[in-house]
Amino acid sequence: MAAIPNDVRPLSVRVHEQLSADIISGVIKPGSALAQEGVASQYGVSRTPVRDALTQLTLEGLTTLVPGKGYIVNQLDEREIENVFEVRYALESLAVRNAIGSYTPQQLVRLGGLIDETEIVDPEDGDELFRLGRAFHLALVEPAANDYLRGVITSIWNHPIQHRITLTYRQGPDHQAKVIHDHRSILQALKDQDPARAVEVLAHCHDVKDPNRYEHIG
Repeated sequence: MAAIPNDVRPLSVRVHEQLSADIISGVIKPGSALAQEGVASQYGVSRTPVRDALTQLTLEGLTTLVPGKGYIVNQLDEREIENVFEVRYALESLAVRNAIGSYTPQQLVRLGGLIDETEIVDPEDGDELFRLGRAFHLALVEPAANDYLRGVITSIWNHPIQHRITLTYRQGPDHQAKVIHDHRSILQALKDQDPARAVEVLAHCHDVKDPNRYEHIG
């Protein structure tokens, strides 16, 4: 486990951030037991901020409190991934339909720039691929007039489960090429003001049953 960041934020927030990062990155493996005393000792903090952090992780779906065993790091199963992508697709497709015709030249250039960046990233760099994917999809829905819709989509992308999906699976150059192709197709549909085509391609970005989409690590 990494050390707790030393900054002005409340200790419970920093402990939660580090625990979440260690779970998402796989440093703390699925099925691991997280006892308050043990975590507090490893991080060099008291039990109180650890208890608060573990409670928050449970609310976020990263851990489960099991009587007699403490907090257990949850497995990330295929159904959970499908649920996340199903909701994201429904909301993002609605936002794209809402936004078609409202994209400025600057916004279209921004989307193209994010695709170009994705093209040169190391295909094994999960953190950078997640950052660029998140940035593209949030830029994609930015022109939607519904503030609440955009806010919900942002909250999904900010949820630790979304980040964990990216880092739990090795995506590789084939998947990277597919993402780039899909994103360029979406961008062209936006330029053509073709919402049906944009939403059709967007569906491929959320197709977790595509056998080429994920390869389990290990």
